[in-house]
Amino acid sequence: MSALSLLGQRQQSLLTTLLHHREGLTIEELSSRLAISRNAVNQHLASLGESGFTQSTLLESTGGRPSRVYTLTPSGLELFQRQYALLAKLLLAWTNQHMGEQALESCLTDLGQQMASEYESRLAKHASQAGKLREVAAILSELGYDAHVVQTPEQRLEIIANNCVFQALAQQCEGFCTLDLSFLAALLKAKIEHKECIVRNGNRCCFRIADSAN
Repeated sequence: MSALSLLGQRQQSLLTTLLHHREGLTIEELSSRLAISRNAVNQHLASLGESGFTQSTLLESTGGRPSRVYTLTPSGLELFQRQYALLAKLLLAWTNQHMGEQALESCLTDLGQQMASEYESRLAKHASQAGKLREVAAILSELGYDAHVVQTPEQRLEIIANNCVFQALAQQCEGFCTLDLSFLAALLKAKIEHKECIVRNGNRCCFRIADSAN
């Protein structure tokens, strides 16, 4: 189910109308095209604006008062169907075919490290390993992994992720989990064990810092 489909029918129609008129439309023009009152258009625009889906701009007029036109924001445009997953699959297949598994693994490792560099400052606030792990779990949840930290009967801390945000890509490429492992290793400055994997028929993904002996 798309995010657009979760909105009311009138709001979907309004957003679609703005998609078809990227130069922007006034309230009067929207009212005419949607066959609803100006007041109703105002109410919908207020709600959509608060959600960050629409924006307004004043256009200077040579013959009278400036007019306010409404357009979609980047977030509003993202409500409509995109094919990022398809592009990612094609790029992954091309890289694997033309550059080989080793080059792909190196690429995924580098990407994981680049991702980690965006969040390293947040871990610097924590002195304990437990604090760092909980911060990493929070970061993963922000990225869509639905993650949390658990303590095992052996008093080991593990990060549990209930969602694999790259599942379709990981199913296509067996080594894709390198990205997650590189990301976590760079954040925690440690080798990471992948104890359970959703793609490998696990019920969840489970990560923990490897024993120093390993």
